[in-house]
Amino acid sequence: MAGKITDNPDGTKTVRLEAPVTTHDGQVREVVLRAPTYDDYMALGDPTALIIATASALPQDDMVVIRQYVERLSSVSPEHLSQIRALTDAMALAEAVKRFFREASAGISTPSPTHSSSTSDGLSETSAA
Repeated sequence: MAGKITDNPDGTKTVRLEAPVTTHDGQVREVVLRAPTYDDYMALGDPTALIIATASALPQDDMVVIRQYVERLSSVSPEHLSQIRALTDAMALAEAVKRFFREASAGISTPSPTHSSSTSDGLSETSAA
């Protein structure tokens, strides 16, 4: 499925379809998804829910939210997206949405560098910068 999704330099993701969909402008063989914005995220939330079980939390894709993101971010209207029949195309569109969130999470989860200095007893002190 990785070959079906292209990460574009402008931050969009292109999903190549197995079979084209017919729009008012003709046949479309690729769907471009723009990156979600603040408004998108605040309106729809996270596409992954946590299922709480005894002593654990398991991530679960929320397909209703993923569909809303696909329809909201897509270069193709929802009425035309419904023409998609190949399961691999549907799965690739869902994967592209989830990638936006994994990439964003990785960007905010990276610990920031800290400044440290040695004390007279050889221990390091971390200062808030």
